[in-house]
Amino acid sequence: MQRNWQTVVGALSGVIGVVAWALATAIYQPFMQPDGFWTDSSTGQVFPEVGGNNTYWPRDIRQLAILLAFGGVILICRANLRGVVTGAIAMTGWLGVDIWFDRIDVVGASTVTWLAVGGIAMFSATAVVAVRVSAGQGGPPLARHVSAAVIAVLAVATLLVTTPWDEPVTNPDQVQVENALSMLKAGLVAMFIATAIGLVAVQLTAVRTRRVAAFIGVAALASWFATASSGPLMPIGLIGMTVAATLAVAAAREVNLIRLLPVAVACCLAQLPAMIVLYIAGSAVGSAMTSLADNPPINAADTDLSIAFTGLVLGLLLASISHVMTLSAAKQASSNHDSDLSVDRA
Repeated sequence: MQRNWQTVVGALSGVIGVVAWALATAIYQPFMQPDGFWTDSSTGQVFPEVGGNNTYWPRDIRQLAILLAFGGVILICRANLRGVVTGAIAMTGWLGVDIWFDRIDVVGASTVTWLAVGGIAMFSATAVVAVRVSAGQGGPPLARHVSAAVIAVLAVATLLVTTPWDEPVTNPDQVQVENALSMLKAGLVAMFIATAIGLVAVQLTAVRTRRVAAFIGVAALASWFATASSGPLMPIGLIGMTVAATLAVAAAREVNLIRLLPVAVACCLAQLPAMIVLYIAGSAVGSAMTSLADNPPINAADTDLSIAFTGLVLGLLLASISHVMTLSAAKQASSNHDSDLSVDRA
């Protein structure tokens, strides 16, 4: 029964990811992409239009949607390593196709339909191959934990995708885009969370389920601080939401709650320098993708940060830390459980 609902959640993640990707590719990317020229009033010189902070939010939605579909494949194949590799190969090819579609400027409602149909076919084929190569065998705890933690971090990272306009937005076209972005983010976040839970569901007990739910609540509160406030609460929210998302996955393991405190501290300390490095690296990656897609560059005063890339790498870092720091405790708890069973049988 559990395998059936996990397959359904994985398939739904793939479909929602594909639809979000198709809409962002053929509807919102063309709308947001700068075009034309502007004239300097003081010199009379004519310059091509450039982008600013968050101009290319559709690119982040597209890439996060692809990562969600990848997560769906991982869930369907139960994090089997061969299945994960199959999904990773397909995802890499999909990202290349995504940039190519951006470069040739695909556009239109009918194009959305064809992209969605083609994307669902590709996702389905990838999932089938991943299941076949996994031969019905689930993946090791490491693969499940890392995959779930990365997906959980991507869930909160998705909330950071915003439009470039100052609030309040009153232009009808911009209001429509704001509403569409909110819907896209809600769908992606909900399925990221469902996929992460699906990967750790086999470990959940009643107590662990309550702990996981509590950390999800903390991550949601921290995300609100990060996105809806400014000042000292914003950086606290940025760090807190990713740490809480990581702890939500770690709490599903057979680990005493007190052992999660040093995990939280380590994740916080590691994240401080990592954010600086990833901000620089993520901006370089974003600029490279803008260039590959032959899109107008971001002006020199702003940054072309790739939130999808930053969230993925940060997720891998925090997932690795949390797995290593809870591994011995989980093994010890499992060993004690096995010993108790042996005594009972005797």
